[in-house]
Amino acid sequence: MLRRWSWTLALGVSITLSFGLSVLWRLQSRASQPKIASVAGRGAGRDPQHPCRSPEAPVMGAEQCRAPEQNWSAGTLPARQDQGWILRQLKLVQSCPWVHNASALGQYREQLGRCCNASADLVLTHNNTRLGSQILYDGQPAQKYPVKEELLEVLPQGSPFQDAPYECCAVVGNGGILRNSSCGPEIDRAQFVIRFNLPPPGFAADVGTKSSVVTMNPSVLHIRFGALSRRRRPFAEAVGAHGAALLLIPALSFPSNTAISFQALYTLEDFGSPARARFMNPEYLARLDRHWRHRGLRAKRLSSGFMLVSAALEMCRHLTLYGFWPFPSDPQGRPLPHHYYDDQPPIPGAHAMPEEFTRYLGMHRQGALRLHLGRCR
Repeated sequence: MLRRWSWTLALGVSITLSFGLSVLWRLQSRASQPKIASVAGRGAGRDPQHPCRSPEAPVMGAEQCRAPEQNWSAGTLPARQDQGWILRQLKLVQSCPWVHNASALGQYREQLGRCCNASADLVLTHNNTRLGSQILYDGQPAQKYPVKEELLEVLPQGSPFQDAPYECCAVVGNGGILRNSSCGPEIDRAQFVIRFNLPPPGFAADVGTKSSVVTMNPSVLHIRFGALSRRRRPFAEAVGAHGAALLLIPALSFPSNTAISFQALYTLEDFGSPARARFMNPEYLARLDRHWRHRGLRAKRLSSGFMLVSAALEMCRHLTLYGFWPFPSDPQGRPLPHHYYDDQPPIPGAHAMPEEFTRYLGMHRQGALRLHLGRCR
């Protein structure tokens, strides 16, 4: 009976969220019109067409648009996120204009920097990995990987993110809501673009072509590239479609991923790919998991999207999310494919996507980041 009640509640929350966000969808679509864009881009010397240009401080006058009672800056949420709570947050989003709040973003940057330090520790380097030490797999912490020369010889000396903070970042999810969005040109205007799970090319009008960082779960190597057991060129070409991007691989999250991750790295080297493969640091991922668990997000495992959004909160001065929508229909009730490029369903129970989306909604409400849901112009 409890399980049936929980399923009913979850379904109700999803329906309520989808319905409530329809106004946000329409507002953001209207905001892409030139007349509205000029208002959203107030401020001396600011380009209203730039995806990250917006006022630096809130200009909201209505009481309902002031900071909500929840301490969003500390990343906390009520213990029970019921339908009423979600609907109240949606009403705030619908009735208040979005403006960049550098102070709110700064609080996330300070908290995440203190716990995790993405700019230094998101990937394994010589600076954070010592010969002879042992690395704990973050997804299977009872297992350890001994640090030998084989690992050190493929690691960079220092972090590839030493140029952070980046002025303008676009984090591009794979949600079907991006299909026919025409967001490609807007995404490509960002200085730093993050993508996920090696998405295929061919959707430039909707998602753009620029890639600074691309993540890849090792399962992609098994599903799309035959575990690299035969021809390896298709994999090298798929990565090469993203140019000189940094390919982030969680090679040391689970023991079963390690050998094939090394093989992927060697394949890119052998084929002279402009992309550089880097291994995500399991210690960073473990610290990030503890950080968000302490703040009530207790997913079985954080999604790669949430991991990299967290990193971007540290490393970006302005941040816009595209394609983050975990529901099977858009805010107007029209069915969507799971991804903008296919309809392959996710692994059940692996991540807590609606809960993560609620966090994005809260960050949008604060002005720490912009959650884009509508079409772009």
